[in-house]
This record gives sequence, C-alpha cells and structure tokens, in this order.
Amino acid sequence: MITIADRKKIAKLVLTIHDNSVIEKIKDLIFPINKAKESYIKKYNKEIDEAVVQIKGGKYFTQKEAESLLAAWEKE
Repeated sequence: MITIADRKKIAKLVLTIHDNSVIEKIKDLIFPINKAKESYIKKYNKEIDEAVVQIKGGKYFTQKEAESLLAAWEKE
C-alpha cells in the first residue's frame, strides 16, 4: 500500500532530479494516463449528447422492442 509518506518521498525525489531524460520518462509514464482518461471522457460525453439528440428525435426502442430484438439475436 502506498502511504502519504511514500508519496512525499517520491515527490521530493522528483524535485531533486536534474537529469531531463529521467523527468521525460516519468512524464511518459504519468501523462498518457491523464490523456487517455480525458479522451475517454470526451468520447463518452459525445456519445451521450448523440443519444440525447436521437431520443429527442424519437429514434429509440421501447423496453418491449429491445427485448424482442434481443430474443431474435439470441435465436441466431
């Protein structure tokens, strides 16, 4: 388990590193995660917005229709 003390030690260590290549490697480890999350959230929100437009336009299935579609797919 990572404790607050561990986090502080890591932060202090990073602050004392003078080798830019090491800092770049740390950034490569950390920032892609943030970018991936950001990208996922944008995509998720876009899909929600598109779904809302479809629903408002009357393009949706009722529960019974969805169940019928599922039953038909299961038979295939």
